[in-house]
Amino acid sequence: MRNRIDPHSERDDFRPPKPSRFWSMALWPVHQWVMRRMHGITDVSVHGMDRLKAMNPADGILICPNHSYTGDGSVMAEVGRRAPRPFYFMAARHTFAGHGGVDGFMLQRFGGFSVDREGCDRAALRQANDLLTSGKALVIFPEGEIYHTNERLTPLREGVGFIALTAQRELDKQARGGRVWIVPTYIRYQFCADVTPALSAALAGMEQRLSLKPKTNTPLHERILRYGEMLLTIKEKEKLGRSYDDDGETLPGRITRLANGILEKLEVAHFDAARPDDPLPVRVKQLRRHLLDEICEPGTPPEIVTAAHDALDDVHVVLQLYSYPGDYITSKPSIERMAETIEKFEEDVYDDYAKPKGKRRATVTLGEPLDVKTFTAGGVKARAAAGELTTRLESAMTALMHPPADARPTGALSTTVSS
Repeated sequence: MRNRIDPHSERDDFRPPKPSRFWSMALWPVHQWVMRRMHGITDVSVHGMDRLKAMNPADGILICPNHSYTGDGSVMAEVGRRAPRPFYFMAARHTFAGHGGVDGFMLQRFGGFSVDREGCDRAALRQANDLLTSGKALVIFPEGEIYHTNERLTPLREGVGFIALTAQRELDKQARGGRVWIVPTYIRYQFCADVTPALSAALAGMEQRLSLKPKTNTPLHERILRYGEMLLTIKEKEKLGRSYDDDGETLPGRITRLANGILEKLEVAHFDAARPDDPLPVRVKQLRRHLLDEICEPGTPPEIVTAAHDALDDVHVVLQLYSYPGDYITSKPSIERMAETIEKFEEDVYDDYAKPKGKRRATVTLGEPLDVKTFTAGGVKARAAAGELTTRLESAMTALMHPPADARPTGALSTTVSS
């Protein structure tokens, strides 16, 4: 997982959406080039578009897809082009600075606006609320990070639930009968051809960096596990002072031990006590926010700034560990899962976006919408309602990932991405 947090950048530069039909049409060929050449996505199929068409045009729609690949935003832009109303996008602030600001210019013209994920970005929250209360369709990726686990959902952040509930309560005050709907969405990727040779070559390059001789006659998934265990052993010795590879502990257990060990040390140093009861993504966010505040505060002594930078690096290691479930490949060593893991290794080793290993097709399924208004009845407190809504959304998204065989969609709108 590439580190996308830049502690040197300004943190209050909100970028509003600037949708433009002219620029959208003019830049669309560039978008398709990016999707095909940079992300390797050649085809996008959409199931469930009729669900969006059936909604009242005055109702707000919050579309929530899984987030497993760097091309997810491009795929959802393609879906939005075919939808009955334009899509707006909430995107992490750092993405607007890509390619010298060109990415930001395009994002804004396609309806994108920035959010500072490390804190309470009031401008972004107001923008989301304005869109949902005025009958717009907004795309937010509720996992927050790109975890490269296309067939497994990571715990969702409750911010999406708060955004939807805030907009619904405002509509209730207006007494116009408006509603906000959350649409659980699943983006599924499949390779168009066998990419095993490309995966083997990419792994061999990383093995050689660790002075490991590539065992090309060994099954690829076993090589991946060996390489991952070597990386984990190195990190255990660096962060914990010893490795646990001979203790008989499972790989998921070792990953959890290392992540918690790093977090507890940082929390004691900066908050005077560990916070083991909080979910790991919450703990990461709290630490990153605190450390970024230290770095950006005028007059902070240089030694404190240096220590904060080092701590941020450790926090990123925790996030990297969290993105490896430990049993993702052993439970199902498919080409797609092996490719995701190798691409994740590449981002961690080279600190850069991994190049696609072959052409992918994307299938987007828009699930049964959740009526947010049903979660505001009965005077339920905001936090409890947001938690319940998040749980329902998580269950709905997981069900889309693993539908019964007789419930799989048959018809779809499909577009081949032009070169």
